[in-house]
Amino acid sequence: MDGVVKDKVHFPNLDGLRLVGSLILIILHNEELKVLHGKEPHLWVKSYLPIGGLDVSLFFVLSGFLIGYLLLKEKMDTGDINIKKYLMRRALRIWPLYYLVIIIGFFILPYLGEKMNIDDLGVDSPYKNIDFFLCLLFIPPIGITLRAIGATWSVRVEEVFYFMEPFLLRRTKKYVQVFVLVIISVLLIRNGYGFFCRVLHLSPWLRHFQKIISFYRLSCMAIGGIGAYLVVAEKDKILKTLFRKDLQWGVYIVTLLLLVFNIRVPFIYFEFYSLFFCFIIINLAANPNSVIKLDFKWTNYLGKISYGLYLYSAILRIFCLAFTERLFGRGLGGWQMNLVFYLSTLMFTIIISILSYEFFEKPFLRMKDRFEVVKTKV
Repeated sequence: MDGVVKDKVHFPNLDGLRLVGSLILIILHNEELKVLHGKEPHLWVKSYLPIGGLDVSLFFVLSGFLIGYLLLKEKMDTGDINIKKYLMRRALRIWPLYYLVIIIGFFILPYLGEKMNIDDLGVDSPYKNIDFFLCLLFIPPIGITLRAIGATWSVRVEEVFYFMEPFLLRRTKKYVQVFVLVIISVLLIRNGYGFFCRVLHLSPWLRHFQKIISFYRLSCMAIGGIGAYLVVAEKDKILKTLFRKDLQWGVYIVTLLLLVFNIRVPFIYFEFYSLFFCFIIINLAANPNSVIKLDFKWTNYLGKISYGLYLYSAILRIFCLAFTERLFGRGLGGWQMNLVFYLSTLMFTIIISILSYEFFEKPFLRMKDRFEVVKTKV
């Protein structure tokens, strides 16, 4: 087929990384839900609840790396980017499950919540119909509070970057400069707007807009794009340095210490950690001598269904906590309650995600293969 890069691209370890990231998010969000229900979180998790935002940043960097790699390879190997095929691939990968969860969240879960007396499943917004329409367009809702589909916010963020990136890269060969410009622009808008909100005491609506801006971490995805450029352009001198085993161990140890002590860097908090995440992703994806291996059959499969793990877990943890509270009583804590809560959440999330992947998502993924330019297993 003309214009198709025939060599299949496969990045080992990245599915395993997706799985690790998904499990961390499930743990943190489970504990967060317990707090919202007046229960004390685990002592070893309590102080780490805020780093859930960093875990999402890891997924943003990973998305930026993968999509950046595919677009850059297509541009470098064929001389152009087929935007129509690219948009079809993204739509077939992202939209079916996203829209399914949105429809379930707005029209099915509130009904079940009333029947089962579970408040977390209701849509708490006077703008329900408008918010539903905005979510369909990947636009942040106005005033919705719905924990069951709360995870969809990051999908909306990624869609903005997915739409922008091919148009930015298609018309230039200064790829790194484009990504750096995105990073600087996000930092200026986010920090500058936040400063004016505080100083000028702007209205709650404008403060809400500033909060939305802080969610749109396009800068993290741009950092992943820079990592992709280093790999696809085969910048051997830089990669040789990044692949050094002593540097790998050093970065892993420093990253772990930063997370353990929850070190916050003003103004560039997410971008600072994203640099470390990008280093880790480059080594896991492209370094044959990576000191960490996550490339196993079971991690690869569970990593492939991580999109479902992420979206469905937000719904299923609510049902599982309600079931656990009825089983043990709302006031009871302890290891028994936590064991039932965690096992049921993990078990049902994995089962539903597998069924969704095999019987709902796979047909769309097979259609997606027709629009591939760079053949990939990722």
